[in-house]
Amino acid sequence: MRKQDGGIAPFMVLALGGALLSTAYSLETSRMTNDAAQVKRATDVAAMAVGKAHLMDGERSLEALAPLAYNYVKNNLGMDSSLAERIAQDNVSLSRETDEEGHTRYTVMASFQAEAPMLGAASEEIQVSSTSEVVAKSTEIAIVLPNSLTEGDAELAALRRLFKGFANRLLEGDESDERRIWISLIPFSQTVNVYDTEDPNRIRRWATSTAIRPVELTTLFRTGIRDLSDRRMPDPMTERLCLNRGLRLGENYFWDQPPAGQFTRVYYRHDLPENHPSEPSISWTGPNPTFGQASGTNDIRYIIGDVGCPRAPLLPLTNDLEKIEERLDEMRTGFNTNYAIAMGWAAHALSPNMRGSNGWGDSELPLDFATEDNTDNVKIMVMLANTTGNWFDTDAYNSAQVGSAIDGQSTGTGQGDTEAASRRFQSLCNSFQQRKLKFHFIGVRPGDPSEFGRVLFDSVAGTPLRICAQGTGSMTFANATSFREGEDQIDSLLTDITDKIKHEYYVRLVE
Repeated sequence: MRKQDGGIAPFMVLALGGALLSTAYSLETSRMTNDAAQVKRATDVAAMAVGKAHLMDGERSLEALAPLAYNYVKNNLGMDSSLAERIAQDNVSLSRETDEEGHTRYTVMASFQAEAPMLGAASEEIQVSSTSEVVAKSTEIAIVLPNSLTEGDAELAALRRLFKGFANRLLEGDESDERRIWISLIPFSQTVNVYDTEDPNRIRRWATSTAIRPVELTTLFRTGIRDLSDRRMPDPMTERLCLNRGLRLGENYFWDQPPAGQFTRVYYRHDLPENHPSEPSISWTGPNPTFGQASGTNDIRYIIGDVGCPRAPLLPLTNDLEKIEERLDEMRTGFNTNYAIAMGWAAHALSPNMRGSNGWGDSELPLDFATEDNTDNVKIMVMLANTTGNWFDTDAYNSAQVGSAIDGQSTGTGQGDTEAASRRFQSLCNSFQQRKLKFHFIGVRPGDPSEFGRVLFDSVAGTPLRICAQGTGSMTFANATSFREGEDQIDSLLTDITDKIKHEYYVRLVE
């Protein structure tokens, strides 16, 4: 019989060769798949980085962003040095387009040669891409700045430096369609000036007839002065218009309501000219207007330019940096302070019911309030105040009618009723939350910034203002006695707020 020894050997060789070939195929396939997946992770990171760079500066060209995209791809390829060697800068491209909703999209594409030497196959070029979409919410910011007796020349200079820088940081690169930021300035003292040289009839359009011709000035109007809008009156003469509505508790100044014919109080200052000699004045013979009556003991009476009404008027929403800087330069030292009224007017500056010719004159701004279904519009208030000292102007100056007290609770001493004032802050902050307004507050005072309740401001306004700052807002203090002394601290706090505001924009990976 013939021997069959060794007959299995050729079969084993064939089987082993097949196993090796299968293993090589598996290894090469796995390697190509892993390479492609790693490059995809790298382009994902690069696309997100380019989108975030666009948010910080929308004016950067594709040529300027391309090296950023390549570096992010190169540095996120993992530990495979051979893969990095196959992806040169020429292998990474960056493109940009605008989608149907006006959002900017960036696509990072990387190509590399996939090789399979164990299989003897020719190398093949593989392209991997990732696309990010830049989503930026429309953002309106009301900046509330004190122009009181405390703010002398040095303090106002510090405020101008701080907020010119703040506005610059917010508006830099804000010319692309999807990034829309507008800023309003609200200088305040005892109230807020809303005079507009281009809208001289605002007082007649907004105020009631009884507010323009208050009964206690009946004898003045008999002299030929038409009403409080007459250019011979000290406030119109100095381009001031300070008026209010909704002064009673819970009314919240009706800041989210239309303005036409709704303002029941036009301010004027019944005072002696020698108390403020730089202000214009007018005199007549009649009863004391403080008592709110058309009759009484006749004597010589005076109305002077209202030092509690700031010289710099409210600047409605704009993204014109030159206008913002010009308005900051117009700020002058004023008189006492009323924080709640300042906040009420800041809210007016953000209210869509102040849109159009009956309001601020802009047909598009302010935008609609955010809702549960529409969160694209963001409204933010940034307020600065010097909270040192024991003066807190509450109700006496801001009576619904001269000589009367808000809610019947004012003491009439000039200090007013602090409990009523605190309740007003709380009510106002609740109304902000209902309309999804975000609130950032920066105060200056010496001592521990986290310690509340040490001065009158904290005891009256501290707790309710923290209601305003809930959510994504903030309430912080600089350890200083003045804005000038705390300028560096405040600038750092404003930088933090800028970063929070810019987080209203985001980048998402869509491909």
